[in-house]
Amino acid sequence: MKGAARRRIYIDVGGDTCPRKGSPAALVALTRALEKAGLSRSVEVVRRGCFGLCRLAPNLYVEPDGVWYSRFTPRDMATIVRKHLVGGERVTRLIHHPKRIRATKSKKKE
Repeated sequence: MKGAARRRIYIDVGGDTCPRKGSPAALVALTRALEKAGLSRSVEVVRRGCFGLCRLAPNLYVEPDGVWYSRFTPRDMATIVRKHLVGGERVTRLIHHPKRIRATKSKKKE
């Protein structure tokens, strides 16, 4: 399908914690960074409700890359776009691995 997004970024803007920790401002910064990089048509941004990862808030997921970014600021959005989406290099200081995410979820349920 011509013009379809090749990547999706799911960003948590719901719940109580992520918005309080800056996800709405990060969403604006992400949109601007994508536009500046010329990626607004090839990357779809999907607003999500709560991922259930409040201890890691705010959170976003890059698909199909399978990368979770957490505890970012609006300023980090330009870095994620430039390094990960354009350059193919993950921003390791902001990555939270699935094992760590599962541990956080299970602690929350206890």
